[in-house]
Amino acid sequence: MKDQFTCRACNSSDHEVILDMGNVPLANSFVSDESGDADKSLEPLSLVMCTSCTMLQIRDEVPREKLFGEYLWMTSTSAGAKKHAEWLSTRLYERHGQTESPPFLVEIASNDGFLLQHFRDVGFEILGVDPSNFADEATARGLTSIRDFFGESIADQILETRQGADIIVARNVLGHSSELQDLTAGIKKLLKPDGVLILELPYAYMLRAETQYDTIFHEHLSYLTVGSLHNLFTQYGMKIIDIDFVDMNGGSLLCEVVHESDSRPRNDETMLSFERFIDLNSVSGWRRFSKDVSRQKQSLRQMLTELKSEGNKVVSYGAAAKFMTMLNYCEIDRSLVAACGDANERKQGLLCPGVRIPVVSPAELMEMKPDYVLIGAWNFKDEIVETLRRDYSYEGRFIAPLPIPEVLE
Repeated sequence: MKDQFTCRACNSSDHEVILDMGNVPLANSFVSDESGDADKSLEPLSLVMCTSCTMLQIRDEVPREKLFGEYLWMTSTSAGAKKHAEWLSTRLYERHGQTESPPFLVEIASNDGFLLQHFRDVGFEILGVDPSNFADEATARGLTSIRDFFGESIADQILETRQGADIIVARNVLGHSSELQDLTAGIKKLLKPDGVLILELPYAYMLRAETQYDTIFHEHLSYLTVGSLHNLFTQYGMKIIDIDFVDMNGGSLLCEVVHESDSRPRNDETMLSFERFIDLNSVSGWRRFSKDVSRQKQSLRQMLTELKSEGNKVVSYGAAAKFMTMLNYCEIDRSLVAACGDANERKQGLLCPGVRIPVVSPAELMEMKPDYVLIGAWNFKDEIVETLRRDYSYEGRFIAPLPIPEVLE
C-alpha cells in the first residue's frame, strides 16, 4: 500500500475523496471452502479525484502481482462478449486493415486470447501481452502472447524484432494499470508514426449517472473521462482523433488515439465541452454520488430482507468482480442470497469473497427453484434474463440492482 497518495497520471498528491467504501476483500479472492483465508485480508477502498489533472482513481493500491498473477475472469465467457468481439474485429479491419500486407496488431491485456483469435481471423498479424496465467494458455493455442505487464521494457522487447505496431488495442486496460505512465510511454514508443491506438474503457459518466459504484474495486484503479484521457495523452504527445460509444460494461468509450504529429485532426473538443457542461471533471460535479450510493445500499438490503421475511428464495446470477463489491459493501451474505450462478467453470464450486455465498452452475441454480434472481452481472442483464427463461424455463422474477433496485417481471 502507498502511505501517501500520488496520482498515477500526473504524480500530484492533491486530491479529494469522492466515496469511501471502507475495508473490503479483494473482488477476486474467491475461496474453495469455509477454511479458506484469501478473503480475510481486507483492503481500504476509496474513490478520489486528483485536483491537478482531474483523474478519478482508487486512493490505495494493492500490488498488481497479487491482483493479476493468477486470474479467474475470462474475456470469452458471455455471448455478449462474443458478439462484441466479432463486431470490433470487423470494424477495425474495415477501418485500418486495408493494406498491402497484414497490419501488425498488439493487444495489451489479451487475457485468454479470445479477441486475439478474432483479430487474427479477420486478417491481422497478432501478438498479445498479458501478465496472467491466461497468456500461457493463449500461446499454447497458437495465439502468441508475452506473459508480462506491458510498459516501456516490453515495447523495447517487441521492437528488437519488429519496426513497431500498426495498431495497439487496449480494452479495459488503462483503468486497471497501477503504472499508468509506464504503460502510456510504452504505447507511445511501440506505435508506428502512422499507427493507431484503439481504446475501449468504461465511461465515468455512466458511473455517476447510473450509480455504478460496484465497478469500483481494487483492480479498477482509474475511472476515465474524455477530459482525463485528453490530459494524459497530451503529456505524451498524442491526441484523440475519434470517439464512439459501445454498450459494454455499463457504457464504454471507444477511442482512436494517434501521435500528435499525425496529419489526422484532433476530434475531442465537443466531448470536452459536454463534460464541462455537466461538471464531470471537477469535485463539485460528484458531490451527490456518495449519497446516491448510500441510498442504493439501503434500498437493496430492505428489499432482500422483506422478500426473505415473506418466505421467498432469492439467488443471484453473475459472480462478476463488480458484484462482489456490491455484496460486501451492502453486507449481503447467504442469509439473504442463497447462491450465485455463473457460467464460468473456474468460479463454480468456490465461495464469494467475504460474504461466502456459494457459486454454482446455472443448472444447479435453477434446480434450487428460486422465486427471485438478483442480477449481479447487470451489464449482461438482457442476456441473463433471456438465457434463464429460454434454457431453464425460469418463471420467477428478476431484480436489477442499479441505479435503484427494481423487480423485473
